[in-house]
Amino acid sequence: MRREKCVITENKEIAPHHYVMRLSSPRIAKNAKPGQFVQILCADSFDPLLGRPFSFLTADSQTISILYQVVGKGTKILSSLKKGEALWVLGPLGNGFAAGKREEVRGKRKILVGGGVGIPPLYHLAQKFKSEKETAVHIFLGAKNKKLLLCEKEFKKLGVKLHLATDDGSKGHKGFVTELLDDFLVDSSQKSVVRAKQLKDFLPDTCLLSTDYSIYACGPTPMLKAVSMIAQKYEIPCEVSVEVPMACGFGACLGCAVKTGDSRQKTGVRYSIACTEGPVFEAKDIVWD
Repeated sequence: MRREKCVITENKEIAPHHYVMRLSSPRIAKNAKPGQFVQILCADSFDPLLGRPFSFLTADSQTISILYQVVGKGTKILSSLKKGEALWVLGPLGNGFAAGKREEVRGKRKILVGGGVGIPPLYHLAQKFKSEKETAVHIFLGAKNKKLLLCEKEFKKLGVKLHLATDDGSKGHKGFVTELLDDFLVDSSQKSVVRAKQLKDFLPDTCLLSTDYSIYACGPTPMLKAVSMIAQKYEIPCEVSVEVPMACGFGACLGCAVKTGDSRQKTGVRYSIACTEGPVFEAKDIVWD
């Protein structure tokens, strides 16, 4: 974790009220992992006082980039900044996707599910998978309309299999991205049953996909809950990056608590701190209210 003044090399609007900012930061960039984040101080003043958390969209040897939506005073300030200006950045923070030994038990076919501004860390993760020569990478993106399907062109350039959904039907499936995901897994499950029968090695439907796929998701909480339920239905390993307010970014304020299961507690639950224990969690560990 480092705190340094980073120079803006690019800050452009890519969709209505959505911007990509690129910052020169060799020391942070070389240690950044998909799913981790940075805290950015939006101005050299006490207003706003606290930094804002942003997942990595990309990170190479010299630069990092973030994708943000203008929703308040801090992000409004960010959108007005020009190339050559500098910001204080703290990071990389948190635990990212596929951390430690968890990846050892993951399926070979990767499913990434993103909605809204939850899409950026998935693009970073997709880059990682493609650099590791992973060929079966499926990306499921959801948005209100086609103008808000973020990073669609960038994902296509990676050569992944893209599945799109919009609430208004302006592009791809009309409805929620989780509906599209469930349809895809139903179809895959049926094909797996056929293959198993051909091999005379029939197993219950719910067991057929667990060794084939792994799911990684980031987006609004209702979407993450739905993805988690789908993963549980098909017994597929699933990691989710939660979207909760993070004021400090390193566990001091305790304001980003997430309810998780814990058999050691009398109540069966405890509150995990998203900025230090997450923001990526095993979906099965989260208690969805």
